Amino acid sequence: MSSQSGSATTPSEEGIQLFLKRQFKEAAEKFREAIKDDAESGNLWNLLAQAEANQGNYDSAVESITEAIKLDPNTVNWQLKGTFLLRLSKFDEAREAVEAAIELDPIPVAYILRGQIEYNQRKFDESMVFFEKALELDPENPLANQMTGLVLFMKGSYSEVIPLIEKALEVGHSDHLQAILDESRKRVAES
Repeated sequence: MSSQSGSATTPSEEGIQLFLKRQFKEAAEKFREAIKDDAESGNLWNLLAQAEANQGNYDSAVESITEAIKLDPNTVNWQLKGTFLLRLSKFDEAREAVEAAIELDPIPVAYILRGQIEYNQRKFDESMVFFEKALELDPENPLANQMTGLVLFMKGSYSEVIPLIEKALEVGHSDHLQAILDESRKRVAES
């Protein structure tokens, strides 16, 4: 197969290029084509899952990432499965997937995702356990700081919120986080 520039490329390479251009539907088509030739590639199934998820097709993404896990049960694949299931509000299944990721590699992002499952169910105390574990592993992690700060804000611990949200904001501006920081500062000043 030839690209428009005349150089030979594979469907998977074309899919990656389309994915990088955010042309997710077309990328998914190329990944499906590549899978016809190499159905045993966990990487291709992973790429297809991500292309499907970026189109909002989370049920299809779960099916594809499950195939990837059968072929390559790595941490990233389990985390993706947990993320897709979380998007579908399938909390028990998401929890199982993320626990598998943590068992393989207990990294901060896996603990943050695990905490988000509880947070999305408004189980703030349970979520805090995982966010604190992520901070223990990486005190500079902006998302761990953000999520810990959000839980503390919900609990009314405004003075504890300030340094966490400030750290989260160091990586980029967010109107929502800035509003939480401003409100926390206001509440502390009033007390």
